Parts: sequence; C-alpha cells; structure tokens
Amino acid sequence: MSKSKYSVSIVLDTRSIKTNNAHPIKFRIIINRKSFHISAGFNVEASYWLEVKQQISTRYTLLGNVTRLNNFLQREKSRILDKLLELQESGKLDRLSFPVIKQLILQKSAETLTLHYISLIIKDLEDAKKFGNAKVYTTLLRSISDFVSKKEFPLNQINYRWLKKYEIWYLSKGNSINGLGIKLRTLRAVINQAIKTEKLTQDMYAFKDYPIKHEETRKRAISREDLIKILHFEPKTQRQTRAKDYFLISFYLMGASFVDIAMLKIKNIIQDRIEYKRQKTGKLHSIPLSKPLIEIIDKYRNGKKDNEYILNVVKSIDPKIQLKQISDELRRYNKSLKEIGKICEIESSISSYVARHSYATSAKKLGVPISVISESLGHNTEKTTQIYLDSFENDVVDKYHEMVIDL
Repeated sequence: MSKSKYSVSIVLDTRSIKTNNAHPIKFRIIINRKSFHISAGFNVEASYWLEVKQQISTRYTLLGNVTRLNNFLQREKSRILDKLLELQESGKLDRLSFPVIKQLILQKSAETLTLHYISLIIKDLEDAKKFGNAKVYTTLLRSISDFVSKKEFPLNQINYRWLKKYEIWYLSKGNSINGLGIKLRTLRAVINQAIKTEKLTQDMYAFKDYPIKHEETRKRAISREDLIKILHFEPKTQRQTRAKDYFLISFYLMGASFVDIAMLKIKNIIQDRIEYKRQKTGKLHSIPLSKPLIEIIDKYRNGKKDNEYILNVVKSIDPKIQLKQISDELRRYNKSLKEIGKICEIESSISSYVARHSYATSAKKLGVPISVISESLGHNTEKTTQIYLDSFENDVVDKYHEMVIDL
C-alpha cells in the first residue's frame, strides 16, 4: 500500500476578517489532496503577510517581537510535520479521520506562549474599546509575569499543580482570597478562549479539579442614620464637596456606579428622568429626577451642551484616557469619602460601593419587595435584581424609589 502524501504550510486565511482588517494565521495540513486548518492564534493584516516566506513582515509592530513569532510558527510547522510522520510510520495516518488527527496534533501543541496569548487578548479588547475588561487582563498579565519572573512559558503548562503554586505565591504576598479569585476567574477565561480557538484541547482544561475560592466580605452598606449624616454634612474643601455630590448622585440613581455617573451627559436627561446604559452591562436604566438630585445636577450642568458630560470628571475624547481620568478621580473620591466618614463619626469604612449597597439595604429595610430589589448588589444577585426590575413598569419602581431616597 502506498504511503499517504502530506504537507504543512503556514497561510493567511483571508476569508476571515478580524479586528482592524486583520486575518488569522493558520496551519494548512494537506493529506492526500484533502485539507484542514489549525489556528496559529495570531492575526495580521494582509499587507504585512509574506506569502512566499510564510511569515510576518518585521515591519509589523502590533504583535510584539515578530522574529520570535516567526520562529514560533516555524517550530510549530516542524512539530506538526513530525507528528504526521509519526502517524504515517505507525500506519495510522491513512486510517484516522481529520478531526482525530487534528486532536492528536493539538494535544501536543505545547508552545502556545501564555504571556503573549494574554497580551493578544488585551489588544483585542482595546481594539474593541473594552478598556475596563482590558485592564482586568492587564492586571492578570502583570501578576503572572511577576510569578514566573517574566519568563515566557507554554499555556498547556497551566495545570492543577501550577494553579496551587500560583495560589501559594499570590497569598504569600499578603493578597486576599477574593483578589486571588478575580485573577483566577480571568485566567480561567483565558484557558476557555484557548480551548475555543483550538490552542488547547478540552482535556487540558486546568480548572476541572481546582475550585476557585471565595471569602464572604463584610457588608458595605451603612444605616439610614449614617446616610442622613452624609446628607447634612457641610464640606470644608472642594474635594469633599465633590465626594458628597458623587455619593448622593449615586444613591439617588438607585446605586449607580461611579463610572456610570462620570459618563452621564446632558442628553441623558430626558424630561423628568435620567436614562442611560450601564457601562458594564449595556442595560438601559430609566430613573426619575428627584428634587434633591436636580439640585445637585444643577450645580454642574449650567451652560453645558447636550453632548457634554454633566460632571467634570471626563475631559478627553480618547476612551483609554477617559478610563484613566475616571480611575484617578475615583481614587480621590474614595479618599475624601473616608475623611467625611471620620468627620461624621461613621464607624463603617466608606467607599464608592457603599452608595450602591446602601440603596439596596435601605430598600429592603423599608419593605420594598425582594422582586423589585434583592438583598445586595453582588454580581450574581445584581443580574437577578435587574431582571426583576425590568419586569415592572416605571411607575411601580418609581414608587419604591421615592421611599428609599426620602431621607
């Protein structure tokens, strides 16, 4: 019986278009004139792909060290050829289906580089203007880089033992269990994406037997008595004035997050309501403009045009710079809130989250039905709460809202 004929080439799949008009680089495997493809995990614009050399032009700067990537592509090509030769010599190549051959090749795809792969995810998120999510992955990348002393390593080295070592290292630095949980949930998303894009096989899923730990945190809500103290607090500085205003705006907007109130524009005021899409979820919120809320907003909106921001937090049109401006102001806001809490003799530590949690807690204590607002605004229950809120007409929600903000 004649041996199967096979070949491997590195190609740019121009049929598929990714962000910035880039196309995925793939390995084309041809066996007896029939072919299938395996993703290399990288995208590049057609003008930077050297078809004859089967490599990326060194003029391309968006993928980091191009020489290293080209070397990686050639090593992967050689590894796939070695695997096909092994299957041929064992007499399996002409008996196995393409999906099985593909699985066997992927099982030993040991050189999907972890730090670089996370960097690509960050770039994709930034290209999609999802800078908040990109920041989460950037924090993970920085943490893992510190753990491995910035030495690159294959993605499939992440297994149960690796996760335990990272856990011990992370906690030994004095970090919290919940901080570890955030990092590992992000890493789990990286692994899932690698499986989805065929850089790893399902049996390489590192979290199968590794539970991500979670520690119950102290409730962040304060009492209505403490809320009234903040309401009547007389600021001594501009920063304290802004911090008090931010806090009350958040509370009067059903516990809106700081990023949401910072991004509010004059055009979000529609007749007697404020309507906006939440930055995190894209959900539309419609909240009545209460008298105390109008009094605060009037301090900031005078003379501004429809497309201008109500508050003076965001000053740039660049989304990346906007995120930094919000982050910097949030840090100043939280610092000033702690000053206010100390002056008002509020025992609990106050942060921007307190307005969100206090709204929910106040609502529950006032007898607002659990179907309108749940006990807390944690990520899981927040989603459920919003589903319930969406099922009611505005006037039903408005009635309970008036009860909560009547301090």
